[in-house]
Amino acid sequence: MSQTGAAKQQLRDAFELFNQISEQLAGSYQTLQQQVVMLNQKLESARAERQQLLSEIQVLQQQVSRSRRLSSMGQMTARLAHQIRTPLATALLYASQLKQVHLRRDQHDCFVDRLLAGLRHLDHMVNDMLVFARGGQEGEETVVLVEVLEQVRQTLLPQLTQQAARWSVHASDPRLSIRGQRDVLISVLTNLASNALNAGGRAARLDWNLEVRGETISLTLEDDGPGVPEELQDKIFEPFFTTRANGTGLGLAVVRAVIDAHRGTIELDPDYREGARFMLRLPLMDNDQQLPSRMLRNQQKASVADSRCV
Repeated sequence: MSQTGAAKQQLRDAFELFNQISEQLAGSYQTLQQQVVMLNQKLESARAERQQLLSEIQVLQQQVSRSRRLSSMGQMTARLAHQIRTPLATALLYASQLKQVHLRRDQHDCFVDRLLAGLRHLDHMVNDMLVFARGGQEGEETVVLVEVLEQVRQTLLPQLTQQAARWSVHASDPRLSIRGQRDVLISVLTNLASNALNAGGRAARLDWNLEVRGETISLTLEDDGPGVPEELQDKIFEPFFTTRANGTGLGLAVVRAVIDAHRGTIELDPDYREGARFMLRLPLMDNDQQLPSRMLRNQQKASVADSRCV
């Protein structure tokens, strides 16, 4: 074979080899495409299963929370009757005194004030009981936590002013939001802050911190009071447990019930030594504006100015 013929044969062999390789690559590409389609289907199926599991877990958590509240309510019924009996008897006593014909004006006013105080105490106990029973499950809305804390501050402003207390809020993002009941959250956080003020006394310090941790919002309250004795730390969230003479013992139990109903958690930090630190975890609201990745990219320290009440 001549040199020209050999060159042509090599060229034909090269083209044939190229065609074979092209066919093999095309086949491999189609196989890869099929595998990609299969993997996407499996991934979508896994996502659907994960979402279903998350939904089932939330339902189970709500059922457990409700069962725990109902169990606690069954245990507390007799104790509630005992708690109500004393202020009710006192209110009846002062009401009966108002029937006196020759009652001086100052005595009349004194009896009225004490009667109203007793009735307010009863109203407070019943309200706590109702909130505890409901657990804050109905009428959810978008709740911006910084705005909730500002409303709590406004509610407690007279007490903050009287005690010359220091109040501060630090938020990694002032838009941090959850789904929940705004009014109920304001009520229980006011309860939590009021406890801190009562424990801290004059010039008490209350520091709130808000930040994103994974798929949850961490909300902590730190005070500089005497803290909670170690032997009482496991009892403070129990219904009707109180160390105050006129306390209902429902405050922190209500707080826990409401936070549970909002699919969150609350606990006392046992290692905090400068007072008391309550740590709340609430699920981050899942929408396009509040994705954790977006928050972290745009994270800017934003502090609500410290407010000193004098």
